[in-house]
Amino acid sequence: MAIFFCPISYSEKFKKIFSIKKFPIFMGVSKNKKNYEFENIDWWINKKSGNIQIHPKVSLDKLYLKSHGSGTVGKTWKDHHELFFKLVSKHLKGNICEIGGGQNSILNKINNFSKIKFFYCFDRNLKLKKKNDKIKKITKFFDKNYFKNKKNFSVDLLIHSHTFEHLYDPNQFLKDVKSILSKNGKHIFTMPNMRPMIKKGYANAMNFEHPFYYDEKLVDCLLRKNDFKILKKKFFKEDHSIMYVTKINSNIDIYSKSKISNYSEYKKNLKLFQGMFKLWKKDIVKINRLTEKYKNIFIFGAHIFSQLMIFNGLNKKKITGVLDNDQQKISKFLYGTNFKIYSPEILKNTFRPCVILRAGSYNKEIKKQLLKINSNTIVV
Repeated sequence: MAIFFCPISYSEKFKKIFSIKKFPIFMGVSKNKKNYEFENIDWWINKKSGNIQIHPKVSLDKLYLKSHGSGTVGKTWKDHHELFFKLVSKHLKGNICEIGGGQNSILNKINNFSKIKFFYCFDRNLKLKKKNDKIKKITKFFDKNYFKNKKNFSVDLLIHSHTFEHLYDPNQFLKDVKSILSKNGKHIFTMPNMRPMIKKGYANAMNFEHPFYYDEKLVDCLLRKNDFKILKKKFFKEDHSIMYVTKINSNIDIYSKSKISNYSEYKKNLKLFQGMFKLWKKDIVKINRLTEKYKNIFIFGAHIFSQLMIFNGLNKKKITGVLDNDQQKISKFLYGTNFKIYSPEILKNTFRPCVILRAGSYNKEIKKQLLKINSNTIVV
């Protein structure tokens, strides 16, 4: 097995705490029911720091071969993007670099480019409708060397939304950001607020795409360890996202850096994750019992939420299909399964439909939608 280590303590001593065998590597959809790839998904805890990781990690080329539309549909995501843009908008000037914006790129909200010199977008799956000579589209993963031949160049604002949790090497990423950021430049980003998500058992907190447990304390430590000063934090919902506004801290000394980079959370994190694994097991037993008497059973979400249940003990025999609001997913198949994806509108003409709903912080808005389509829908 390849060596992996804690990004704070650099300790390589880990203990496995949970595993799901033959789990699909892609948390999206497929046009057909073949050529699926599976790997064991194993959770490990570092014995020194308590840092938790999924390992082995899937190669980036396989993991991000195509986009799966996450963060593009629904009121919750719309509100999140509005708040993040509000946080970023006052800093939109000079050279700007956005990493992994995709369909949710900040560019979609910018109408005035007068204060912007150039806007560099790093995204393999970026589909850009807006045309402007100041926009530079780079269809690959972020690479600081892209700017190497630009003399006296620096970035005045670097932004990323729900990208940090995908990083395999957070220290290198932050070093790269620091190397291209101007003296007074801002590094602004938003990412999942993982601790409350894990506490509630949300499947979208950690998976092959999110292989590190990045709780607030770890992210703070990583930022300070790499010479970033946290200027502001903003929380979006209690169990969704943390937004950071940071800049380079050039005045920090070595002693202070080592002191503020301390992360020792073994007992706390082990207890937290053991609680989540027990919650999953108990919940699957409950779902299987509650759905026994129904015939027209659907599961909501062509995403990790459904995959986790299906590959972790859910009774699959009576499931009719998967429901999803993303029109790009309709009539395709949930990756790793034989389940076809339908619009929730199918419930309109379904007799006493039963929907298994475990979509984390999106449950409330989805349940409201389902009952509006068919008030006789049983939501489990």
